[in-house]
Amino acid sequence: MSGEEVTGRRTEPARPVDPEVEVEETSRECPHCHATSVGDVSFCGSCGYDFVTGTPPVAPEELPQADERRPTAEQSAEPLEAYIDPRRDADDIELQTTPAEVALDPADLPHRPDVPPPTPPAAGQSEIAHDLPQRRPPSREQDAGWVAEIWVDHAWYATRDTDQPAPEAGPPELVTLTQDNVVVGRTNVERGLRPDLDAGTDAGVSVRHAQLTSDGHRWWVEDLDTSNGTYVSTVGLPLPTEPIERGVRVQIDEDDRVFLGAWTRLMLRRRA
Repeated sequence: MSGEEVTGRRTEPARPVDPEVEVEETSRECPHCHATSVGDVSFCGSCGYDFVTGTPPVAPEELPQADERRPTAEQSAEPLEAYIDPRRDADDIELQTTPAEVALDPADLPHRPDVPPPTPPAAGQSEIAHDLPQRRPPSREQDAGWVAEIWVDHAWYATRDTDQPAPEAGPPELVTLTQDNVVVGRTNVERGLRPDLDAGTDAGVSVRHAQLTSDGHRWWVEDLDTSNGTYVSTVGLPLPTEPIERGVRVQIDEDDRVFLGAWTRLMLRRRA
């Protein structure tokens, strides 16, 4: 079956190309500068006249000067300016922009007809994935952590029998507690011993005076068999007169005060 039978029309066979036959080129005269352009060109090669739209070339005095042209790097930083004709007045250019500080109403945003706008579900239109546990495991608790406040307490110092002068009372020293087992004491440079919470120059505090332990939610204090003892009281109560028993862990909360040494008062609180 021939190609004519398939297409229903007659086809002309390909003609061989004769290299000796030259194709006649067309030429046109520019109506602006009257120069002759050879071939099917869109612009005049002499003055730049647009043969397609009939737009005359731009006069040299209308072109932007060298100091007015924006560097390519700046144009890439501001892509819109790459498409702005510098010969036009800026007032003639209208850019549709939306300031970042203008809040759009979600109802004004375009959306597909089959997709509802993003609105919170009404009562009864949502459900939970599972029953909430009565008590969350410790690993899931949102705890901001704990800090220890080390105070110089002159009221406690007045009850102590010591010849060491107490330092001035000021703001407490804040120490972030990063572990659940903390030793309170005093640094001994000669023996190379440094506790987790240092009572500073209070000579009434032993090198290893007390130990704080926690389960992540509560704290306990224990005296480490010291000669001066560890005392616990709370807000609204008088200063303690009896130390806690040695080897016994006593639970403390954020309102409790732990007294040790000649003037040291220790308090624990949750970090804000």
